[in-house]
Amino acid sequence: MARKIKYDCRGIAHIYQRGFNMSVIFYSVKDILVFYTLLYELKKKYKITVLGVVFMYNHYHLLIKAKSQEVISCFMRDLETTYSKEFNKDAGKKGPVFVPRYGLSNKRWDKKQREAAAYLYNNPVEKQLSINAVGYRWNFLAYAKSDHPFSEKLVVRKASDKLRKCLQEVKFMFNHDAFLNYTILRKCFIRLSREEGNQLIDFIITTYNVVDYNEAIRLYGSYEKMLTAFDSNTGNEHDLKEEYSDRSYKGYVSSIRSLSNVYGFNNPKEVLQLSEEDRRILSRRLANQSQVSSFIAETLLHIYQPQPRRFS
Repeated sequence: MARKIKYDCRGIAHIYQRGFNMSVIFYSVKDILVFYTLLYELKKKYKITVLGVVFMYNHYHLLIKAKSQEVISCFMRDLETTYSKEFNKDAGKKGPVFVPRYGLSNKRWDKKQREAAAYLYNNPVEKQLSINAVGYRWNFLAYAKSDHPFSEKLVVRKASDKLRKCLQEVKFMFNHDAFLNYTILRKCFIRLSREEGNQLIDFIITTYNVVDYNEAIRLYGSYEKMLTAFDSNTGNEHDLKEEYSDRSYKGYVSSIRSLSNVYGFNNPKEVLQLSEEDRRILSRRLANQSQVSSFIAETLLHIYQPQPRRFS
């Protein structure tokens, strides 16, 4: 992953990475938790500080500090290689998961760093997945002030035996410096009620605490000022060129739900085992029945072909 832009260790790196051909890389909570816990283990290994992360179906953003460009290169190589292997094994497919080169932008000065943070945390607001930054689970902003922002408070002694066993498995993996794989997550979630599942998610996120919230808050002075800034300014990112995508990502929510509820895929990624012809037929059905754009349907089913750029 050799890059033209070199990281300046006096600042912050804003990293942007998307799925190959804009394809979806996060279909489910399990995908996110595999990537998230892997991110924790590798940030610890490479002594990287994470100021922000957001998962957005077909791409993700990171805001990080590292000792050098070489450290970032090794970190990103391990992160994407390992996740790609896990993702493909779970999906029963082969081939690239990410584009070969991630985007990297240096943010040396405070103003640029604040703009990048606002842009990252507000990505789900811009894509109409949340009404405000703190309301989106997968930018982890709400976890700066609560260990259970999306579930009832977990009282272990009152938890069911099934939930307690899952908590023990998570603690075991965490104490052995290991990320959570699909086998463990699937075995856990299939045992639990919806509310218990949400409690387990919050427990995993706070146990594998990826984001250094103090570093992020330092850019604004306080958590409250940071939230106010995010609500009033979505930030900007002129240094990273994102490819075309729909203005709204709501279509991903309804389409993934349809894969499970209408088409019977227990694991939505298993749809990628269909032939390309069958996926194209299904793409048209999703576009018609779920009233989503062809971009959403095609990137969901890994058949989207970006148009080559034209230069005048």
